[in-house]
Amino acid sequence: MNSSRSFCLIVNSASNSGKAPEVIEKYRSEIESKLKRFEIVWVTSEDSITDIAKSKASSFDVVVACGGDGTIRKVAIGLIGSNAILGVLPIGTGNDFAKMLQLTDSFSENLHKLATSSVEYLDVIQFNDSYFINTLGIGYDGRTNKYASRLNLFKGPIKYLLAGIQSLFTASPFETSLYIDDKSYSYKTLMVIIANGKWEGGRYFISPESKNNDGIFEILVLENVSKVRLAFEFIRLSAGKKPSENIFKVFKTNRIKLNTSIPVHIHADGEVESHSNTFNIKLLEYKLKVAGKFL
Repeated sequence: MNSSRSFCLIVNSASNSGKAPEVIEKYRSEIESKLKRFEIVWVTSEDSITDIAKSKASSFDVVVACGGDGTIRKVAIGLIGSNAILGVLPIGTGNDFAKMLQLTDSFSENLHKLATSSVEYLDVIQFNDSYFINTLGIGYDGRTNKYASRLNLFKGPIKYLLAGIQSLFTASPFETSLYIDDKSYSYKTLMVIIANGKWEGGRYFISPESKNNDGIFEILVLENVSKVRLAFEFIRLSAGKKPSENIFKVFKTNRIKLNTSIPVHIHADGEVESHSNTFNIKLLEYKLKVAGKFL
């Protein structure tokens, strides 16, 4: 990446259990050395990260999301339609999108990659009136993220493990109808995942074949399994394993309409969204520029 480029670091002060500002200050001298031309914007829960990113896109070459997957998603949405490059410094809980960019737990290494990496293009997925870049969870998956958002005493994979166990006791199956390429499919299920990336929840290797810039997304429909089987699969995924064979019915496409028989919990890149039962989903190919190299 051209060293003359300017960077705006948007720091979500709530990320990493409120420790994100401490991390940035710890590495401030490295930031000054490697980025040269930069500005740091501190945001709180009262600020709109998307609006801030949108306002900075016209005056900075690279707008950097400093936080977790939710922060990255909000910055990405703010950059849609601009020429600004999305940068990522992961300081969050799951950091799933960061894995797709081959970033690590080392802030110094990630900062070096941000300053020197080339630019790739990123597919963005629109669902109804919003967007996501990694995964959209419908049903059990969305409920798990809702519970995880309340477990403030925990962080990392343990948060999602505990939330997943809690969700097992409360999730109910629902009927879902999928309309893909003029064909319709119906299933009774506990969960549907729309995957543009491989991971979610920090370690759940949910969609091994997904890639953020291949022009398609995967639809993973959990087959009609018992909660005991789902619990076994959840433990397996919590250990970082791939999904068991035939546990999901898999479709690949760039556009889908999906209806559920009841309003269900959903999450978009780990962010809890309002209940819904109708989803119009389409891929916007190469919609954003991103600093880094995808797996």
